[in-house]
Amino acid sequence: MRKILFAVIFIAISCASPKAEISETEVKETIEGFFAALDVNNTDPNLMSRYVTDDFIIYEAGQKMSKQAFSDFVSWGPSMQETTWELSDYRISIEGASAHASLLNNGTFTSQRDSLRLARKLLWLESAYLVKVNDSLKIKFYFSDNISASTDTLAVN
Repeated sequence: MRKILFAVIFIAISCASPKAEISETEVKETIEGFFAALDVNNTDPNLMSRYVTDDFIIYEAGQKMSKQAFSDFVSWGPSMQETTWELSDYRISIEGASAHASLLNNGTFTSQRDSLRLARKLLWLESAYLVKVNDSLKIKFYFSDNISASTDTLAVN
């Protein structure tokens, strides 16, 4: 009887598919990819879908938004010239097929309005909940809290 039990356990362990582990690097790359999708120079309208789940929710600017609502929110108009994000101070926790990250985000948005060129600088404390979907890590929930904001007038070239 014991031999049969050991054989069954051995077969079960042998057949079990190994769980794909999530690395801190993968978490950072997924978040960075999300911001690449938001960049004013991104020409691929489907890029965000590579980094967020279909049921993605973000809390931004005091509003809860779906993926589509957020895409509409960040649709850059013709005055937006440059977007940059500097992500730092990551704190990452990984558990099974999910991860949580908190980070600081220094963003700069450069726009041209009439004869003025403006650089809007924002600092956010952000948090992301990421899950494995098939073999890809995707953001399911994102929270952004504005810490500070300033605007500089830049020389017009």
